[in-house]
Amino acid sequence: MTEGTKTGSLAAVVGIVVLLAWFTSNGNRVNSPIIEMVGKPLFEKFTDPLAAASLKILRYDTPKEDYVDFEVARDRKFGIWTIPSHESYPADAGKQMSEAANLFVGLKVLGIATEKKSEQALFGVVEPNKQNSDQGGEGVGMLVQMRDEKGDMLTDVIIGKEIDKKKRYVRVPSEDVIYVVELDTAPLSTDFKQWIEPDLLKLSSNDIETLGVRDYQIITTQQGLALSRNYEADLNFATGSGQWEPKRITSFESDPPSERALNPEEQLNATKLNEMKNTLDNLKIADVIKKPAGLAADLKGDSNLLKNSESLMSLQRRGFFPNPNQKGGDTIDFYSKSGELVVTLKDGVQYLLRFGGAAGAEINAVDAADAKEEGKAEETVSINRFMLVTTRVDESKFPEPDLERLPETVEELKEIERLKMPAPAVTPPSEPKVDEPKVDEPKVDEPKGTDPAASDANPKDPAPATEKPLEPPAAEKPASEKPASEPAVTPEEPKTPAEPEKPQTLSNRGDSPAGRLVAFQEPSEEKKSEVPASADAPAVPKEPAANAEPTEDEWKERLEATRERITKENQRKIDQKNDKLKAAKNKVAELNGRFADWYYVVSESDYKKLKIAITELIQPKTAPGAGMGAPQGGFPGQGAFPGFQP
Repeated sequence: MTEGTKTGSLAAVVGIVVLLAWFTSNGNRVNSPIIEMVGKPLFEKFTDPLAAASLKILRYDTPKEDYVDFEVARDRKFGIWTIPSHESYPADAGKQMSEAANLFVGLKVLGIATEKKSEQALFGVVEPNKQNSDQGGEGVGMLVQMRDEKGDMLTDVIIGKEIDKKKRYVRVPSEDVIYVVELDTAPLSTDFKQWIEPDLLKLSSNDIETLGVRDYQIITTQQGLALSRNYEADLNFATGSGQWEPKRITSFESDPPSERALNPEEQLNATKLNEMKNTLDNLKIADVIKKPAGLAADLKGDSNLLKNSESLMSLQRRGFFPNPNQKGGDTIDFYSKSGELVVTLKDGVQYLLRFGGAAGAEINAVDAADAKEEGKAEETVSINRFMLVTTRVDESKFPEPDLERLPETVEELKEIERLKMPAPAVTPPSEPKVDEPKVDEPKVDEPKGTDPAASDANPKDPAPATEKPLEPPAAEKPASEKPASEPAVTPEEPKTPAEPEKPQTLSNRGDSPAGRLVAFQEPSEEKKSEVPASADAPAVPKEPAANAEPTEDEWKERLEATRERITKENQRKIDQKNDKLKAAKNKVAELNGRFADWYYVVSESDYKKLKIAITELIQPKTAPGAGMGAPQGGFPGQGAFPGFQP
């Protein structure tokens, strides 16, 4: 426990003891009008929380050893909330302002602590005064003032020490009496981050399509400041595969620069790149500072800015340097001390983040109970960094649509329709079946050397008893009794009963060339009967197509209808592209309206998550997450900026 915590705890105990002692021994000294305040609202005229148009808080910050002056106000002309204490930065204060105002509407007095002025420090209700900052903040309370649109005071109170989690000592600055009220001071925060739009970039990590890393530094040389480039990379996230792919990686290690390709054993560090995406989605503002008036929303200013020493010093102190070597034109480019990051979304909106120098340290108070549980110190110190943000439209995301050709004449329409017709089939479907009889040829020759009657007998013919000796041997019987031949020979039954009784000879049993030819023709005739059916199929639609040739008037009507259809479809494509481009431009204008006038301050931890060295970007496939050595500094090819001294 620190000395400050011990002192605070002791003061709270002393306060409770004093309060009890006062109630038991000195209660009769309080004037009757003050006693009558118990159970009544401290601010009777403040009944509508929506009437509060401004909030001012002044308190002593012990860790910083200085006073904190914080103010939120609603602009009378535009009706928007701003933070005058931070150069009128836009505030997201509607909800929190309502919560703060509701603390004092109907705030009842629970008791009277004392009316002695000498005891104000004991109860922590001494009025804060910036002129006394050198005296420290012992016994100093938090001054809270609320006013309406006309500037009339609604709430004017000094909040003192805490009695317990719910009760506080309070005092009206114009009075000496110290009251006891039930009050939660959480909505009365002076933390700038809690009063602004928390989402700085207003983007989703799922919409990030490309990251462009511009890794360079502004370094000090004997001639002044110089630009030292390390590498540049454009990395694409493929939504379908969920993988990062390098579009371009340029290394400046050599002169001239060279393209860096991944070899089969290397890969991009997906873990680090995904962390960068998530950090961009959740990037928070720690503070803001107004930019010089000569700086435009697109981070380019006119050439007169180089003659404004005050603006140049403002930029340089925060790590941003105009390039005086640029020739021609009325605008100048800027470089950042710690490089840039280009973020492109699917909708064509492109962010440019420029990282400057250190913005000093920030002391963050941590609740003592949380610190014990989490093992943290009661105060944490973080280093912040300046950042400039701008947006622009990535025109490459909006290519001209592929428009359909619009026919002007009937002949042109006929040509278009002819080109759209499908090409005729090259291979007829019956061609493979012509060669099938060749496969059966060995089967026909199998009966050679066996009983002549075996191969010539028809399975469907009536078999006389005298022909039984002519049956083939058992080994050759399956070939002659093949079921597939039964349908083919059924129509070939003999017309006369005497035909099977003819003696078997070579000429009529199929062993002669003529006989074998007849044997092959019987099964192929069945297959050939299928060929004309499929061959004639394409010819069927040709006859009606020839007969249905449109007349000249019908062709003209078709031309007019086709032109109308194509015109509407082409216009739909053009409108779709223009609508998307317009939406992107409107979004860019809205975002630049927010970013235009400000240096943003972000935490150093977020900055480190957004920065990646080339040795961290490319890693071996065999060791995911492992580095490839320490980054190298001092690359050649740096260009000096004469006229600037750090």
